[in-house]
Amino acid sequence: MDLQSKLKIALKRKLQNRNGATSEDALLPARLSIQESRLDINGSGLSDLNQHEFRFIDKSQLHLWLVHQTVSLSKILSCDCNHGSSNRTIITLGVSGMGKTTAVQSFTLDWAEGKEYQAIHLLFPLSFWELNLLRKKRMSLIELIYTFYPELKGLDMSNLEGLNVWFVFDGLDECRLPLDFSGPKVSDVAELSTVDGLLTSLIRGNLLANAHIWITTRPAAVKRIPLHYVLRMTELQGFSDEQKEQHFRTVIGNDDLANRAIDHVKIWRSLDFLCQIPHICSIMAHVLKNHLLEADCGFKINPISLTQIYLNLVENQVTNPNITMIGKLEQLAMDRSGKDNVLYEHDLRESGISVREASKYSRQCPLVLKEERGLNNTAVYRFGHASIQEFFAACYALDRIESDADYGDQAALFQSCRVLVDQACGSPCGHGDVFLRFVFGLLKDHGCMEPTNALFNYTSRKILSNILSDSAVGLLHCLREFDSRALLNEVKYFLKTQLPPASYHEFKPIQWVFLSQRTKYFEGETDLFEMSVSTGCDDILLRQLPAILKSKKAMLRFCNLTKKCCPALAAVVSTRESYLRTLDLGYNSIRDDGVEKLVAGLIDENCKLKTLRLQGCGLTFHSCVSLASVLIQSPKLRELDLSGNELGDDGLLQLANGIASQRCRIDTLRLSQCNFKKQGCCSLASALQRNSDHLKVLDLSINEIGDEGAIEFFKRVDISKLTKLEMYHCNLTALSCEHICTALQSETSTLVELNLSYNDLKDSGFEWIYKGMFAWCRLEKLNLSRCGITGKGCVYLAKVLCSVSKLCSEKWVQNSDWQAVELTDLDLSMNCLRDRGVREIVDGLKNPFGHLKTLNLSYCGLTEECCAALASGFSSENTVITDLDLSSNELQDRGVKRLCVGLRNTQCKLEKLALRSCGLTSRSIQFLSNALKSNPTHLAELHLMGNNLEESGIRVLTELTVNEKFKLHVIDIMVE
Repeated sequence: MDLQSKLKIALKRKLQNRNGATSEDALLPARLSIQESRLDINGSGLSDLNQHEFRFIDKSQLHLWLVHQTVSLSKILSCDCNHGSSNRTIITLGVSGMGKTTAVQSFTLDWAEGKEYQAIHLLFPLSFWELNLLRKKRMSLIELIYTFYPELKGLDMSNLEGLNVWFVFDGLDECRLPLDFSGPKVSDVAELSTVDGLLTSLIRGNLLANAHIWITTRPAAVKRIPLHYVLRMTELQGFSDEQKEQHFRTVIGNDDLANRAIDHVKIWRSLDFLCQIPHICSIMAHVLKNHLLEADCGFKINPISLTQIYLNLVENQVTNPNITMIGKLEQLAMDRSGKDNVLYEHDLRESGISVREASKYSRQCPLVLKEERGLNNTAVYRFGHASIQEFFAACYALDRIESDADYGDQAALFQSCRVLVDQACGSPCGHGDVFLRFVFGLLKDHGCMEPTNALFNYTSRKILSNILSDSAVGLLHCLREFDSRALLNEVKYFLKTQLPPASYHEFKPIQWVFLSQRTKYFEGETDLFEMSVSTGCDDILLRQLPAILKSKKAMLRFCNLTKKCCPALAAVVSTRESYLRTLDLGYNSIRDDGVEKLVAGLIDENCKLKTLRLQGCGLTFHSCVSLASVLIQSPKLRELDLSGNELGDDGLLQLANGIASQRCRIDTLRLSQCNFKKQGCCSLASALQRNSDHLKVLDLSINEIGDEGAIEFFKRVDISKLTKLEMYHCNLTALSCEHICTALQSETSTLVELNLSYNDLKDSGFEWIYKGMFAWCRLEKLNLSRCGITGKGCVYLAKVLCSVSKLCSEKWVQNSDWQAVELTDLDLSMNCLRDRGVREIVDGLKNPFGHLKTLNLSYCGLTEECCAALASGFSSENTVITDLDLSSNELQDRGVKRLCVGLRNTQCKLEKLALRSCGLTSRSIQFLSNALKSNPTHLAELHLMGNNLEESGIRVLTELTVNEKFKLHVIDIMVE
């Protein structure tokens, strides 16, 4: 049997023995991703490698996280050998627990089993922790290889001089050899030297100049290898999002439970990033599995901090935790702070731990303490991850601080912890960040400080003082470890007032701006979550709960949702860390059962939802019973939309019980198309009679209220206190308009938007509206579409548009001849105004103090006869009208020709003109294009759909949209 075959058999046996002795292999990643390092091998960027390793992983302070392209290990290890013998070393960096040893083992086993890398002739993987055992011995390279692979008898110089011999040195960060590259050189494989001399000679190329070298290491140790010996620098990447989720499912073994565990992690962005590290991902999966099984709380989200995870790991992973052993590990962790993670027998003895104790504990809790056997069956131990060592060190430090201070002595505790904060701030590399983070988490667990304590005040000030530094992010992690809402209320106050909170008055607004940005990125907060209509369903939504929780607004309309999603959404809105303020579930089959489940979250004291929209969700009066309790118990709710549901009079009666409560703070209530009549309207009126101070927007449209219901409502409710009232299609007549007139005339009226369309008001009803619009009326938007108004009603409108408003002081009126009302948007479409009516209102368009910008006269029976008058109105020097809709009127080409007289006037300010279905031909396009050439700087939108236009004419308009001289950019045209 040749040497290569012997070596492959030896490697397979060695790896199988090691993997069979530990359960750790179940925690290893299914695949590895390696990328070319961003570190310049000429030396720039080396100082960054001294940063605490969590800073390489945790990007929660960034708005976007860059994902770099990965390449296969075979490509990384490929070498054409066209380089000097002094730079043939490939280095792979990876933070603790990232899987460097796994990468080496995977590479070795693939070669030994003949699966890959078969161009390699001989492969010698060696661990630095095992080489440390030989540091006092002198031997040749041949003897060194025999020591690890005694099967290779007969190995000599001729076997090692080939081009495809590889040495793999794993774990440079655990190397306790001096690695003196200025020491004596070794050039013969039979020459005796120290192990240190053999390694440095291999790396320098003095020994086996054709051999290839691959070294794995944690980032901080890479500087031990002079960069001029390095051929390539690579970085080992951790789990992708898909791998993290798959790993959770593998460890937990139950998809539903795994999904809930993943949700818990994603809520804390920093934990989500840390799960890139396979071992930390394993820790979190094991802890959350037990945590969620014990809680058995359905979809309820109880965010868990990093400290809580490690406390659960240490205290709950074994049936009877060995308190004495844990104390010894805490001391060991403190004693070895800043040192490597490998623990030999003498390292354990220094902290009073025997090998027997360590071996027993490693079997009980391998995630906390790992055992590994190697050369000559020597056992070494490691903390499951470097962060576990920092956790134990923090436990030890806080226990000492508390024992030195008298019980309850907050001042002494503050002074001791303040020193730790200062030390962390004084370390630009962040070496104390995670240690301090655990200290703050343990302070919360011990219950020895309040969030208002001087320590948190001091730390907050440190954050603001150093807001642009990485230390601010580390300290923010510390505060959040104690209180997940730390500083968020202060930031909210600043964003609302643009002033620093009184207790932080010494800091400048710019510092608060930076803090608000950092907290937003830190939390992963977004403005909008929107689910695709085509792919939406309950199961997909249940996988998006963390994203919904982190968004201010969730748009879930038409997403095929059912009551199945409601318990999960209830959990989101009732989570203290939720940012959700607007939840739109419109047009989903939520039904009464779903609302009942959703209400459980809405009435929770942690719910901060302000807007709830349930349009068209198949609700009945049964839902109103549940929602009434929400109105009473959730005073933060400001907007409720129940439109398009069969609530009926009984539903309004139940809902009124909540609206009448003094705890109800609803300012927007939408109840259109809810199938209630006079009785339901009266129930609502009675409720608002008792509690109407907050309501500003009310929509009662498409309900058969009738005059009796409306009049009763107006008697009990002062609608002048509203800002917007919509009562279209409510079977109203002129009888209701008298009460509306009274509200409009009120000196204290705040009503600015009124929609009475699709009611049979006629001219007599409009006369009442006209009377109300005099005096103190603040109405800005009025919709009277399809109200049976004729040209006679336009006489009243003309008086309104030309009237003097009492909103101006007498002095101002004396200095001006007139002042128009506040009306800016008027919709008179689908009324038979005819040409005479339009001519009546033209003078109002010329009012030098007018405010009317939008006028809809579509479907008004107009002809070419009124076009000249209209043109004079919208081209007047004093007009401010910018949006005119004349669609579905028989204007024809002659009418457009007359309109263009005004359109070409440079005083015309029209930005949008709609002439759909007006009986036009391509002649009108000629008139319009000529007018635009005379006045090209205003009209931006032209709507001509439904006219008989030729393609040649359309091309003329299209050319204008691409000509920078013209503002026109939207044309709505269809060829017939």
